Amino acid sequence: MENPEDLKVLIIDDDQDVRERLSSILRRRGYVVLTAEDGVEGLNIVRDNAVDIIFCDIVMPNMDGLEFLSKIHEITLRPQVIMVTGLPSVEWISESIEKNAVEFMFKPMTIDDVFNSLNRAKSRLQEKKVVFESALERMRMNHIL
Repeated sequence: MENPEDLKVLIIDDDQDVRERLSSILRRRGYVVLTAEDGVEGLNIVRDNAVDIIFCDIVMPNMDGLEFLSKIHEITLRPQVIMVTGLPSVEWISESIEKNAVEFMFKPMTIDDVFNSLNRAKSRLQEKKVVFESALERMRMNHIL
């Protein structure tokens, strides 16, 4: 498993208190944390940074979390996206899963909720890395690379 300082976490939420509390918790544990107040700003950050894990609120102005989730995979497949909402909806959960969110959290979040979801996202990120490295090794062995 990667060390926290090796991972960049992006928090996208229009609620400044949520961004500040969550980023403070994660920074104290050694994570590099970036923040955005909506999906538009979040996409710009993802374009300029190798982000590993994203906590993304659903209900936000300018670009909501579901639209962000649709657009992020046009930029990169790397980040593991954890969707967050204070207004749970079966439709949002279904749509988030269809758009490859790896977790779905409800506000208010406890510290345990945050780190349980974060650890599952880190495991999925590590699994992707192993699959990629294995494929590269097979390509090298077959002299494709």
